Amino acid sequence: MALNPWWLLVGIVLYELSQVVRTRGWFNILRAAYPDSEELRGRDVTAAYLAGAGVNAIVPARGGDFLKLFLVHKKMPSARYSTLLATFGPETLPEIVFSAGLVIWALTHGFLPVPVSTSELPEFDVSFVMVHPFLTLGIVVAAAAILFVVTRWCRACTRGLAERLKQGCEILRSPRRFVIGVAGPQALSRLVRVAAMVCFMKAVGLPVTVNTVILVMAAQSAGRIIPFAPASAGLRVAMLAYGFPALTDKPIDVASITSFWFTAGAVHMVFGLLISIGVLSYTFGTVSPRKALIAVRAARVHAAAAAAVR
Repeated sequence: MALNPWWLLVGIVLYELSQVVRTRGWFNILRAAYPDSEELRGRDVTAAYLAGAGVNAIVPARGGDFLKLFLVHKKMPSARYSTLLATFGPETLPEIVFSAGLVIWALTHGFLPVPVSTSELPEFDVSFVMVHPFLTLGIVVAAAAILFVVTRWCRACTRGLAERLKQGCEILRSPRRFVIGVAGPQALSRLVRVAAMVCFMKAVGLPVTVNTVILVMAAQSAGRIIPFAPASAGLRVAMLAYGFPALTDKPIDVASITSFWFTAGAVHMVFGLLISIGVLSYTFGTVSPRKALIAVRAARVHAAAAAAVR
């Protein structure tokens, strides 16, 4: 299978550009939460987001999000991490809406496998409960007691947490500001990402139509339903392997579809890591992970000392 490097290059540039456009929404959310933080600039938020996105490509459970928060906190030492974490809520709302629309489109066209009868649903085995009723009751009581203790402990340790979380979602108080400042950039980001996917499809020779592009975007969104990479990749490939022939009335080689996802994912991962390394090198003045970690620890100590003085 021939691979066109020029389409691939344009695709990755457009994809990273879509990430840059999206960061404007997060910046507006942060400024709404901390309106007096003039020290935070748009390029700081962009750098933090791109650095974290690059780390997310190799670290499970979105570990790069913690890096995003740390880099933003470095620019706003007075900010609380709980408030910064809460800003992810409004930032992901438009993405959830867009993704849900694509998944619904895939479901209505039959491209997403779902159970069609009760026989396809998983069965629950109640034999253990019937044979050991007192043991089951004991387990339930113990679990309830543990939950009660943990809940009381959390309430004691998180006084004021609700207010800090509410502060992070401050932009939701103004629907107009949210639509223009967050949903708008994310919609534009989606359009740029669509153009990137078209370039990736062109690079590997997949047929490009309006429906096939929507199918690719829907498969990308549906893959996020399963948090494990092998299973999510399998779901995406299965959707495309079934969807492309149905939409184009032409047979599609599964190898081309697999190559498409692998190539797009590998190129995005490599470029994302390079950008992340560049941001961290500029931020900490070193390319050494050990020296960067020392700088991170020093920054945390300095922030803690400053908080104690205040």
